[in-house]
Amino acid sequence: MTYPKDDLQRALRDAYAMERYAERLLRNHATKSAPYPEVKARIEVRLTETLANQKSLASCLTRIEGSDAILQTLTDDFAAAIETSNVAQTSDEAVKNLISLYAFNDQEIASYSSLIAIAEASGFFETKLACEAIVLQQIAMADWILDRLPAATKAHLGRGASPGES
Repeated sequence: MTYPKDDLQRALRDAYAMERYAERLLRNHATKSAPYPEVKARIEVRLTETLANQKSLASCLTRIEGSDAILQTLTDDFAAAIETSNVAQTSDEAVKNLISLYAFNDQEIASYSSLIAIAEASGFFETKLACEAIVLQQIAMADWILDRLPAATKAHLGRGASPGES
């Protein structure tokens, strides 16, 4: 039998690893998005949020476990646990990068939705609130990407605005 607190600790460790992976992914995409200033700027905003989310999750773990020693043992195994496209190197790079970020965002939204339920069931309402704030950021980023995909696709086809425009 598992206990909600144990489930919450595992889910928080996974979320922390996911945010570490997101940091690397966003840094890579920001570099590749240099020709598209609006896209690069939005990705950099998301990167700043991601770094803050890492701190928030670390605080949640510290509150639950009573020590921050666990954070020193966390690994970046999350990258091996999910399938995410590498940053594209083709002529439709901007489109593929946005699609990759959108897919990863959907993964994060689903993970945090589950984490919110676990936190609530465990009675850790501060953790629940922290995760609700993070999932709202994820939803905002997903909406932003969806708004830009048509323009990015048209730009790739040579028929429209640059990927940063909507």
